[in-house]
Amino acid sequence: MKKTAVLAAGIALILSGTALAAEPVTLSDRIDRVDEVIYGSVQTGSLIGRLDNADNVIYGNGNTTASGLDDRIANLYTDVVKGSTDTAPSMSTRINAMEYYLTDEIKKGSLEKRVGELETKVYGQKRKGALDQRIADLEKAVYGDQHVEMRDVDLPANTVFKISLNDDVNSKVNKVGDPVTFTVQEDVKVGDVLVLPRGSQGSGQVTKVTRPKSFGRSGSLDISFDQVFSIDDEEIPTVLGPEAKDKLKMEAAAVGASAIGALALGPIGLVGGFFVKGKDVDLPAGTELYIQTQETVTTKGLVLTNGAPSETLRKHVSSTAVAGEKTESTKTAETSAAAASAETSAVKETEKTAQETVQNTNSNTKETAEKAATSAKDEPSASVVIVRND
Repeated sequence: MKKTAVLAAGIALILSGTALAAEPVTLSDRIDRVDEVIYGSVQTGSLIGRLDNADNVIYGNGNTTASGLDDRIANLYTDVVKGSTDTAPSMSTRINAMEYYLTDEIKKGSLEKRVGELETKVYGQKRKGALDQRIADLEKAVYGDQHVEMRDVDLPANTVFKISLNDDVNSKVNKVGDPVTFTVQEDVKVGDVLVLPRGSQGSGQVTKVTRPKSFGRSGSLDISFDQVFSIDDEEIPTVLGPEAKDKLKMEAAAVGASAIGALALGPIGLVGGFFVKGKDVDLPAGTELYIQTQETVTTKGLVLTNGAPSETLRKHVSSTAVAGEKTESTKTAETSAAAASAETSAVKETEKTAQETVQNTNSNTKETAEKAATSAKDEPSASVVIVRND
């Protein structure tokens, strides 16, 4: 079903381990983030080798956007991970938006895979070539005379929404400090602006584990649901707070005996404690819970606006051309060398011509002498007169 209202999308990365909370600063950290979005994991090898591979995928084989490591990584990070302006979202953001537009859910996986799946859905088959051009073509096919832009929006504190656990969490297995990741299970809107679509990712950690004890004393498991991530890759702090617990209790009462109904919530507070009498706490992957925003935050949402998709392709430079660029001094030296080479060639050519002239002259002289000798043989013998001076 086509949506004509506002669209937004969540972070494209599948979080594993601790959350990526801070903006990456070093070149190495930034190319790691680029790798995670493009391929789904950090790649190995030299920085130049990884950059060449990423450039080939995003801009096409043999193409790049700059000559230095700093500029090349900056361009890739802006284009792939986090756009520099609201009117030019990153490729990750744009794919999130199209996935939501077409399927009502943000998918997981590498950018390469997700683009191929969208092409199969739209065109009937996966296409080849640079991802920047393929994404631009998809947008024109999907949106027609509309395009997506980002917009600042205030997400209020205590906004409650449903999540599901990505992995099993168990008081018998897990330890304090273990990461917990989760997926947003419903759209989070501010008015008509969709800030977190279903499929957005978040993370937290296990903060306390107590095994069951004698006399039926409960096992317990405390989890801090720390944050979800905005479309602009910014943290949105979250907690299992009072409003979320009330919502969870209401749903538990409505569904009766279930994964949620079997839980007895601990005291109202900012950290959630799940208590099950006499046995270990077991929360299988897919268990649905509620959490809430901890504070009001200004984040980014995507809006679908009128006007054909704007051209977002960055200027490409052949990597061989970049490698062949020379400094002025080098160019001057090469020009001088070329001139000297030309002068040397001219001298050699002159010498060759002179040598050929001498050779021709000698040849002619020899030929004349031979003719004269032949003629002398044909004439009568001449008298020889010897003059002697006393």
